[in-house]
Amino acid sequence: MAYCSQCGVELEESVTECPLCNYKVPEDLVKSDTQNSAFPDAINAYERQSYVTRNKILYTYSMIVIAGALIALTLNFITSSSTDLFKYIMVCLITSVIILFLLLGYIKRLERIIVGLGITALIMSMVLDGIDGKLVWSIYYALPMIFFSTLVAFFVARKYSKSAYTNHFIFIPVYICIALAIILPVIELVIAFNIRHRFYLSWSIISTISLLAFSGIVAGLYYKMPAYIKERLLRLFHV
Repeated sequence: MAYCSQCGVELEESVTECPLCNYKVPEDLVKSDTQNSAFPDAINAYERQSYVTRNKILYTYSMIVIAGALIALTLNFITSSSTDLFKYIMVCLITSVIILFLLLGYIKRLERIIVGLGITALIMSMVLDGIDGKLVWSIYYALPMIFFSTLVAFFVARKYSKSAYTNHFIFIPVYICIALAIILPVIELVIAFNIRHRFYLSWSIISTISLLAFSGIVAGLYYKMPAYIKERLLRLFHV
């Protein structure tokens, strides 16, 4: 803050003369409202570069998919084989583009990405199962598995994003293990019910116990970990 050199009154940075004694303030001491700050607003160049890189990846992969589809179409025409294989290939190629689009981060919120992946997987399974004119495994296997997995992943991701450990990289595998520990028993129940016509658990119990134990150990190591080790890990993973 400047002061008048004649009467000593406090002046605003942009005034050209003292409001009390009308003493003219030297031009080199007057700060214009349009003058650039010594510390200009930071521009996030990484976000722009990341967006350009994502576009390049998606464009390149899309070109590869189009080339693969043309090759499959040509081979199908030359060999005069059944068109079912061509349909399977086309569905998988189109689905892979959608999945890549979701994973590249064009959609910001993780919960929406998970829902999008679940819907994509469900539609793909039903289309693949319906190519032969029947819906069998997509209804009895894929539908309950994908629905439950998407639901669990959605709530676990929502819980993680609202927790106090969002910026702690070490808790990402913890939440993933917890989600898998919930999902795997349901997957085995679905398979057992459709094959044996009864609910039965075996390998999923071992997997669930192992995953929960691993997540507990990792979380415990974090709480008991010395501060300097935490700092090294954060620097190592650029978190």
